[in-house]
Amino acid sequence: MSLDQLIQNPDTDMNIGLVLLSDDWQVVGMNEHMRRIAGPAMGPMGQDLFLFHSPKSRVKVRGILLELSAPRNGMPNTMIIDFLGKVVMLSVSRLTLMSPDSTIAWAVTFLDMSEQTGAAMNPQSGHLELKKIPIYENGVFHFLSADQVYCIEADGNYCRIYTTLKKFYLLMSLKTVLQRFAQLGLFQVHKSFIVNLAHIRTIEQSSENRLTISFDDPDIPAVPVSRRLVPALKKRISSL
Repeated sequence: MSLDQLIQNPDTDMNIGLVLLSDDWQVVGMNEHMRRIAGPAMGPMGQDLFLFHSPKSRVKVRGILLELSAPRNGMPNTMIIDFLGKVVMLSVSRLTLMSPDSTIAWAVTFLDMSEQTGAAMNPQSGHLELKKIPIYENGVFHFLSADQVYCIEADGNYCRIYTTLKKFYLLMSLKTVLQRFAQLGLFQVHKSFIVNLAHIRTIEQSSENRLTISFDDPDIPAVPVSRRLVPALKKRISSL
């Protein structure tokens, strides 16, 4: 689904929040939708963006912006974050300016994906949990349901998600994936791998005397299993 299709869908209540930043991360403008959803939290214009956040979260916010604004070869420049109890897809774009005197250098867009992802706060864990994994790639949104995900592999600051269609990338750690998508039947079997329990076909020893998981789709590569996690994995499978 493209961005235009998503916005024009009569069943979709979606607006785009926009914040304009200077090269040194000063807030120099925002649209009315962003003013409404942020409220007084955004404060007056012209302030350092990081002053709108608590001292404890400023390092994280700076890291997010630097990660999203860094040039990457074909990698996505979006991130899923919690913002005021909503699931927001955050994107940072470098602006090409016609006037050398302009102070605007960055555009930050906020898209509320709460409805499309089935987001709900878990009162026990305190985490915002999603029923679908949102991916934005080459101008198209994908909302991956549980049955589409076979395994997820850590790849630096990203995760590589294996489906029967293709591999998708998500700017999220494995730990965050487990927190956000606890309802999808995912289980971490290795420091670098999460699997969908519903798609496991076998757990067996490989020729290198390692335990591996194979899936009911033979095109999905087998993944290793840490021996220390085998008891917990078997207990989880038996409870299904």
